[in-house]
Amino acid sequence: MDLDLTPSPRPHGAQRMFSATILVIEAFVVFFAVLAAHQLVPGDRVLTWSWGVLTVLALVLCSGMLRRGAWPYWLGLVLQLPVILLGLQLTPMWVVGLGFAALYAYGAFKGHQLDAEKDTVDAAVHDARAREEQGPTD
Repeated sequence: MDLDLTPSPRPHGAQRMFSATILVIEAFVVFFAVLAAHQLVPGDRVLTWSWGVLTVLALVLCSGMLRRGAWPYWLGLVLQLPVILLGLQLTPMWVVGLGFAALYAYGAFKGHQLDAEKDTVDAAVHDARAREEQGPTD
């Protein structure tokens, strides 16, 4: 498996679309999990809110930085850890966090593969059109 997550230069590539969508949806889920933990774990409200709000902000900021190279994609993978560890306060978040981590990893790597394939096809079509415009070469 190729571990290169350098994004495609295309402005609306599959990798960026999948990754950003998952990160933003995950931010909403974390926010609602914090609201639930607020009532279920009243002794740890300060920890719950600080952990949750920082994680939500980091997820949203990371989704906005995905056009800046490969490092935001790796940061998105790292940000899956605090989401999974939210399971320490809200038990269902172990499953939800692992599910989102799997979705994000699949979206980032599969989106990269799809964008690379699309870039290859686009380059071949561009070369074919350039040859057509030049006319026959005898």
